Amino acid sequence: MLCEDCGVSAVEFSPSSLPSASDRRSIRAVMSDLDGTLLDQASWVSEHTRRTLESLHAAGIPFGIASGRDVVSIERLMEQWGITALVDFVSGLNGSEFHDRRTGEVSRGHLIEAGLFREVMDFFAGLPVAFSIIEDGVFLTPRATELMDEMTAWARVKVHEDPDFDRLLDTPQAKLHIFCDPAQMGLLQERAAGWDDPRVACLRTGPNLIEFMAPDVDKTLGLDAMAQTLGLDVGAIMAFGDAENDTRMVERAGVGVAMTNGCDDTREAADYIAPPNTEDGFARFAGTWFGLPRP
Repeated sequence: MLCEDCGVSAVEFSPSSLPSASDRRSIRAVMSDLDGTLLDQASWVSEHTRRTLESLHAAGIPFGIASGRDVVSIERLMEQWGITALVDFVSGLNGSEFHDRRTGEVSRGHLIEAGLFREVMDFFAGLPVAFSIIEDGVFLTPRATELMDEMTAWARVKVHEDPDFDRLLDTPQAKLHIFCDPAQMGLLQERAAGWDDPRVACLRTGPNLIEFMAPDVDKTLGLDAMAQTLGLDVGAIMAFGDAENDTRMVERAGVGVAMTNGCDDTREAADYIAPPNTEDGFARFAGTWFGLPRP
């Protein structure tokens, strides 16, 4: 989502806009969103970005992914992208999951009580939407529709129609996805604004997607977990993001970087604005900040 006339206070990226090399050394780790940030317009890791991750790894700078996707599907895609050995941490489902890939330890939490997502689905009854819950890296849905086709294509995820979808609603879950036609997002957000049960919160995460999850879940959970595991303050971590679910992570990190294609809130929360994901913005910014070899 390209923002125009945002009026942000963050610094537009150029090598001369960065602090001195000695000051930049206070940043000792990097965490990045995937879609719209690390990935290009084809939901792929470009050659420039992959080589930048290789250089970060060679320099001993830990790298973590923070995504609304789940850990299982992220790590499947990491193999396709050729970056499995270059990622130290994966925070999935907006912070509900955290995998320390160095030790293999996985933590999961912040689940919504059984039955509550059924109430959410009933609340949206009558709207042209599709519902989905992720299980083992697959988007399960009670009825497959064309509303999920676009995501299946660009996000490279698996979707499966589950005739026993109710079983998921009868057990605690981390997140419920609600898909719509982008042209109908205003209608969906208007309905969502009427939801007043504090046990679950709503967030728009794409032009055709809103997500319901625990109100205390956001990507700062992964940022904090990464910092604690490394024995660092969050001020020593650089975070990249673009969408609404990246805003607090970018704001909380020692150096917050929003993409040019980012939403207003995330750009306003950032310290720097990187070039867009379509122009290797992550690689260009990180490579310059850390003085990495040019690919």
